[in-house]
Amino acid sequence: MRKFVALMFLLICGCACAETRARFLFIGDIMVHDQQLDAARRKDGTYDFSGSFRRVKPLLRDSFLVGNLETVFAGTGKKLRYAGFPLFNTPDVFTENLTGDLRVDLLTLANNHIFDRGAAGARRTAEILTSADIPWIGLGLDDIPSNDAIVLSNNGIRAAFINHSYGSNEWPKSSDVHLNVTGESDIVQSMSRAKSLSPDVIIALFHWGNEYHFQPNIHQKRAADTAFREGASLVVGTHPHVLQPVEVTVSDDRVSAVAWSLGNFVSFQRTKPRERSIILSAEFMKGDDGITRLAGLSSAPLYVVAPGSKRTEVTYAGNNESLIESLDFDGLSKSQVNTLRGIGHSVNEFLGVQKAFDGYGFNVLWTEESPDIFPKSRRKSPM
Repeated sequence: MRKFVALMFLLICGCACAETRARFLFIGDIMVHDQQLDAARRKDGTYDFSGSFRRVKPLLRDSFLVGNLETVFAGTGKKLRYAGFPLFNTPDVFTENLTGDLRVDLLTLANNHIFDRGAAGARRTAEILTSADIPWIGLGLDDIPSNDAIVLSNNGIRAAFINHSYGSNEWPKSSDVHLNVTGESDIVQSMSRAKSLSPDVIIALFHWGNEYHFQPNIHQKRAADTAFREGASLVVGTHPHVLQPVEVTVSDDRVSAVAWSLGNFVSFQRTKPRERSIILSAEFMKGDDGITRLAGLSSAPLYVVAPGSKRTEVTYAGNNESLIESLDFDGLSKSQVNTLRGIGHSVNEFLGVQKAFDGYGFNVLWTEESPDIFPKSRRKSPM
């Protein structure tokens, strides 16, 4: 009898263990303005940006994190200096905060600021990230062809990523660095390369849309349609510097979702609602049949606090009490904390989250357990 029970236990566990789950987190634009540079500069001339992320580090722990790097590492000398908008250039040491504080797993470089310091600045940015062991995507460079894809594994699920931008503020004369753009043929080519790598899931990362608009434009919709038609399960957008809605589509054979814009993760854009964003969480499940599907979407609202005249701190603005107890709110007044709750409420109302939380304390946007309940905006803006 004991052998029979043990055998049944193994069979049940074997079936359960055949299903693999992996969670991917996405954050919006990572920007470094002049005020952030001033706040990070030490007396000896070095820089330390770690204070910006100390309040949200626990939210990103033990996760696969993807972000949009909207600055470059062009170095100094030859008339180059560190600067913010409109021509960004950030100290190389910022990579230590990207790896040590954020623990980022992939950065997108296809955005309108990648050529702020020319082709040489874009090339050096890629080189600095590579030397810091930070995978990147979005550029054709040397042995990396344009419109390429990259596959990275997370808990047994192989995800292919593609990355494209609507364009660039600056276009260098040099042709040895290629920016992936959101033309239909370019996206199709990237998707073809992604599929050739035999991933479990394909995720498209697009830099697109109208700045400070709360709804996607026709060009975003066309690019997303192309990605979904070619097999993408999730599309995540950046660039508008404000939040745009999250949409989920369920059909007989697949689930697809698009987060039109995540807003600014960190910046010194202080005009609301440019100081609020989300962490988007996407959970994928691979069944014992080998098919991977989107199993759930959730989000955590964020707000960039400016406790000093120039210092910025990314802060959780949600209402999950267990998360609030585990995070660092020291130094913030009671009124500031109350303001955070109000901002988080506005963000959640705009996204149309459910009342439930996922296993990590994030607000549920959609889950396969309730597949007919979709995120639906209850506000016209996240303000």
